Amino acid sequence: MLVLMRESLCFRRWVLAPLLGLVACSNVSPPPNGEKSAEWRTYGGSLDRTFFNPDETQITKATAPALVPLWRFTTGGIVTAQPMLARVDLPGTPNTEMVFISSWDGHHYALRASDGSLVWSFAFKPHPGASYPAVSSATIEDIDGRRTVFVSGGMTMYALDAATGEEIWAFDAGTGCTTCDSSVERNEVESSPAVFEGVVYFGMDVNDGRGKGGFFAVDARHGTLRWYFDLATVTVCHPDAGDDVRRFDGYHSAAELDLPPNFFASRRGCNFDRTPNSCGNIWSSAAIDPKRGLLYTASSNCDTDNRPNTPEPAPPMPPYDEAVFALSIETGEPAWHWRAREVDNEDLGYGGVPNLFEIEVDGKKREVLGIGNKDGRYITLDRDGINEITGVIEPYWVTQTVPGGSIGGILQSAAVGEGRVMFTTGFGLELNDPQKPAAVALDASTGAILWASQDAPPSYSPTSAVPGVAFMGSVYGTLFAYDSDTGVVLNRLAAGGPLGSPATVVGGRVYVGAGTGERGGNPTRVAYLVSLIPSPVSAFCIAGTEGCPEGGSCDDGNSCTDDSRSGDTCNNTPLPEATECALGDFPGHCQGGTCMLDSAVCPKVSDCTRPVSGASSCRYQPEPDGTSCSQSGQAGSCLEGNCIPAG
Repeated sequence: MLVLMRESLCFRRWVLAPLLGLVACSNVSPPPNGEKSAEWRTYGGSLDRTFFNPDETQITKATAPALVPLWRFTTGGIVTAQPMLARVDLPGTPNTEMVFISSWDGHHYALRASDGSLVWSFAFKPHPGASYPAVSSATIEDIDGRRTVFVSGGMTMYALDAATGEEIWAFDAGTGCTTCDSSVERNEVESSPAVFEGVVYFGMDVNDGRGKGGFFAVDARHGTLRWYFDLATVTVCHPDAGDDVRRFDGYHSAAELDLPPNFFASRRGCNFDRTPNSCGNIWSSAAIDPKRGLLYTASSNCDTDNRPNTPEPAPPMPPYDEAVFALSIETGEPAWHWRAREVDNEDLGYGGVPNLFEIEVDGKKREVLGIGNKDGRYITLDRDGINEITGVIEPYWVTQTVPGGSIGGILQSAAVGEGRVMFTTGFGLELNDPQKPAAVALDASTGAILWASQDAPPSYSPTSAVPGVAFMGSVYGTLFAYDSDTGVVLNRLAAGGPLGSPATVVGGRVYVGAGTGERGGNPTRVAYLVSLIPSPVSAFCIAGTEGCPEGGSCDDGNSCTDDSRSGDTCNNTPLPEATECALGDFPGHCQGGTCMLDSAVCPKVSDCTRPVSGASSCRYQPEPDGTSCSQSGQAGSCLEGNCIPAG
């Protein structure tokens, strides 16, 4: 996402600074001995969102087979965000390499990259209605010389001090309610923030629930709203210069958002139709083109189809739903949009972020964006919208890789580098019959399939790549290192759980989170239960290099085991009973080699279930059938953990 600079801002971004010719300033000390600072500070590695690190020289085709475990940090929930790597001046230890990562246990963690030890953690405020409460990855930027972490949890975007975890500001994409379950408010920020020239850009989703999503630009210094784009009405709300708007969305009342009673009527573009219609959902993040002053993102559908049993709205879809589109970073005004279909009966939205890259068409370089869809197709569009060959807004090329479907296709982001587009595919339609191929590389200029693996397992993890090597996750817990020229598997790394997190590959190390699931609704569902499983962030290194044991570390991420090596064998011996331990930020005591939490803080998420504390993670039990409950203000009774409205 792009926004032109309104105030003089000193910032440092390893990709954009040289591109824009900007001089950076920072409170971060330079690397020792003048060595290059290897960092990965935003989702996809840059605002081009290519997930490709061209500067990586240590991990290559030759060394990828030697990658071994370095450390593992286990959190109290699943980890689906991408780990960020940045250098931070800590008290007494300047220029410390740190890993920043969110967990679905409700915390954002700052870890030492050398050994995975905890530096600080920050607790997000609860939001029971969020289905994907901590899926967003962080961005680390320097704002007025202060290294700052921008990250979302639930419906809230935060700015945190990178050295201490201190909250600088918080902005709510909604009312900020901390007790609203999914029947009341499902607003959530799944979009990873794009921070550019003093502005934070992100989308908001209501996950097909009552309400509607939209796109935000928020001041990076102060956390106040710059503009809001409402997809359903194609309108941009602009607060007045002196406004201090810290809560906003497209459907709640002024009172619910702590705004003056006349706010909508008196501010430019803000008096749009605020009817909640389940549209405007944005899971995707945004890519930014500084030259054009545009940001690019994509939206999901809002269950608009011609099936008689589907709720509102009826076809056609609002013009910016299930679309790829561009907005002005300065004003939020739409520049162009494109979509493949006007009616969608198959739930074929966009989840991945657009990749920005160049291709060659008819002997000329074209600056394009590329993106995959749940329909199994990857497309390229001109960044100006108009296809220079045909003169209309349409793709330069489209490649169908798998049939696609509501639980598959190309839901995740691709990596683009060395003339290749590389990605994985999901199940498609049936969990027991995944579509193939599940790992693919295309020619970036033509869309021709260069290689496709019929053996790769399905995946919902974005791909990351360095010269010669592509890293692709899987739902079965393995991170694959592929030869990006041929598709040959170079290594298989055990990540400690199914992968939704994309790998970060920088400085001879690979970092990745583990776990998949979904929240919202009945917490006794399987998808909800697996989201509560304590899951790790793992680091891998090249065996025998500095700081990396020849045989790899035996760290199993379990604070209730003593980890040691005997020859080629790892020994993970249980510690004595009642030894103090921790899962992420939660203290406990060892029992049978497992860390049992002393007092798991398990929020109540519905009238029809109750939390069960004291285990290795939160669990929920249904209330007795017939228990009185309320859903969206309507009285009902509980049945198998669900609130069934009366009548």
